[in-house]
Amino acid sequence: MLGVALLKVPVTDIDHAVAFYEEALGLAARFVAAEYGWAQLDGASVAIALYVPGRGGGDRSPGGSVDFHLSHDRLDELLSTVRRAAPDAAIHDNDDGSRSLEFTDPDGNSIKVMQRG
Repeated sequence: MLGVALLKVPVTDIDHAVAFYEEALGLAARFVAAEYGWAQLDGASVAIALYVPGRGGGDRSPGGSVDFHLSHDRLDELLSTVRRAAPDAAIHDNDDGSRSLEFTDPDGNSIKVMQRG
């Protein structure tokens, strides 16, 4: 059976990105190797990796959709935490009846967190 090992997000500055994701989403850095342009964060159901393109983690350019959505049980509570780090954070009522919290990180990556349940 296949599973997901980690989700990768391209960034320009590892230390700045780690601080943002820790503050915005409450994730915790498990491993940071700025010299290799790589960090791994815990606190989600799957590890989230941040990487500087061209330094071994991948070559996607920062910015735009990261091609995955996170999930959370209480979007309204999460919004108040995320908004401290990402002032553009907003909850959307989607056409399919779902709700999502959407914001951008400092590198312009679009992050979407879907309401669970």
